[in-house]
Amino acid sequence: MKLVLIFRSKKLRYHSIENVFGAISDDLQSRGDLESVYVDSRGFSFSNLFELRRFVSQRSADTIFHVTGDIHYAVFALPRQRTILTIHDCVFINKRKGLKGWMLKKLYLDWPVRYVPSVTAISEKTKNEVIALTGCNPDKIKVINNPVSNYIHHSKKSFNKENPVLLFIGSLPNKNLNRVIEALKGLNCILNIIGHADEQQQAKMKEYNIHYVIEKNVSNEEMAARYEHADIILFPSLYEGFGLPVIEGFKAGRAVLTSEISPLKELSDGAAWLVDPYSTDSIRNTLERIIHDEETRHRKIQTGLEIVQLFSPERVAGQYYQAYTGLGLHKIVVLASLVPYLL
Repeated sequence: MKLVLIFRSKKLRYHSIENVFGAISDDLQSRGDLESVYVDSRGFSFSNLFELRRFVSQRSADTIFHVTGDIHYAVFALPRQRTILTIHDCVFINKRKGLKGWMLKKLYLDWPVRYVPSVTAISEKTKNEVIALTGCNPDKIKVINNPVSNYIHHSKKSFNKENPVLLFIGSLPNKNLNRVIEALKGLNCILNIIGHADEQQQAKMKEYNIHYVIEKNVSNEEMAARYEHADIILFPSLYEGFGLPVIEGFKAGRAVLTSEISPLKELSDGAAWLVDPYSTDSIRNTLERIIHDEETRHRKIQTGLEIVQLFSPERVAGQYYQAYTGLGLHKIVVLASLVPYLL
């Protein structure tokens, strides 16, 4: 079996797709030769389609192609019956209105889903969104969760009740930093933000006497160290297609606070503290319970260590392999792609 991984442009600063398939690449490699290819252009690009067409012409007729997200339109350059599409979320549909929004939905969702014989979604939430937006037959979509990252390791740490480190990951508005800042007012803690905080948010944290650290462009190794040093993973997101920090927190052996919304509550399965992400009181009160309730904290952390086994790279790679073999062919080409933000 031959595997070719084609990734989105290296010009982008996003690495989530690469990390997902990087976690399962060793297992896929064990099933055959593995090659990696990167497309050049960002966003919707005819040049990407032309290059993919040329690439296909150099591959044998039994090759399977897998567009792993986010340039769903790339499927149109690939053999219809030998292509699988993965959809991570549908949040991009809400970013544009009018004619641009209509075209975005057609190019990135409606037409690609109709074109390919098989679709995978990273959560039941994403699957249900795709069905609602496209009218796709539910049997066409298989849910394959993302794997937990290989670089995260379990490590023991004494919980710091006096000055806990709260690890907050992400910069986009859905990550809910503004409400987190309000919830932390006067709370003795260190807020470790991986991402960006604007001047107004930083001013507010100073006003509220919140000790904070902001870090950008963090490597995988550095990210693993941040999980190791954290006491609580703080992830009260307003919207997620999956929610990788939840299971990464489980793997690291840390207390996890996240939102009582899909798919986060399903991922948590009793191992995380769930909050109303729109309520600063809910976030604040739950944080205080995590800090002071040692017995519940220990129990939930142990539950998380059990749950995370369901997201092992080996298990996820096996699920993708079943999807490939379900097409009845034996060679695989995996395509990762661009975030569709330029439309």
